[in-house]
Amino acid sequence: MTASSPPVTNAVQKVCAVLRALSGPAPMRLTAIAEAARLNKVTALRILETLTAEGFVQRVPGTKTYALGREALVMAAARRAVPNLAALAAPGLLRLAAASGDTALLSVRSGTEAAYIAREVGDFPMQPNILQVGTRRPLGVGASSLGLLAWLPEAEAEALLEQVTPRLEAMSRLPLDAIRAEMAAARKRGYLVLLGNTYEGMGGVSVPVRGPLGDVVGAFSLAGTIDRMREREAKLATMLQREAAALSALLAEGNAVPPARKARRA
Repeated sequence: MTASSPPVTNAVQKVCAVLRALSGPAPMRLTAIAEAARLNKVTALRILETLTAEGFVQRVPGTKTYALGREALVMAAARRAVPNLAALAAPGLLRLAAASGDTALLSVRSGTEAAYIAREVGDFPMQPNILQVGTRRPLGVGASSLGLLAWLPEAEAEALLEQVTPRLEAMSRLPLDAIRAEMAAARKRGYLVLLGNTYEGMGGVSVPVRGPLGDVVGAFSLAGTIDRMREREAKLATMLQREAAALSALLAEGNAVPPARKARRA
């Protein structure tokens, strides 16, 4: 906040001030956040702890700094704001859908759910049309959603798995032990494949997308008929990994503005 900013007086303004402080390009320490938000450290810390618990802020692993979290990402994607992960992922999704003929998806974690924020459909006649932008699923239901869960730190993944177990029992065809086994297999091979877990005859392959801090910011996935997924599993995984690496490189470069928007600014 600048010296000309109005004073922070109520609880909502204090939360907004903390989020505004964190909207810069780099993670921040508590002292810097409190100073930028014009709050004392105790108040700033209390707000940060609440925002972290709600997913709007994250602690950067291995440091004493904070950054915006996954819920802020979901809101930004919904508003087509900058940084816009969905816009940055659009070329990769187009390539995936064109090369595979299947449905290419980008999902992000939102609390105990996965939210689809971008989608491109290939030309194969049979597509999982129920998977639309804005669709949410419990973590663990479907390849993309289970992938987001699998690549979290194991202790965090297990804690989330316990929270979503009642919903998994209602929506997933896999027992809990089988879900854990699929997660372990995904960590070893670098991609997750799930066939017929949610919808009969349909399956998917997914890989993680990592941000500049090394954390998983989303997942690319391809969804289609079981036969198509099974026959081309390794090939599809390679395609997904290539596009995930390309998107991660863009994020690492700080290239958060889509090219078209950059051109208009120039």
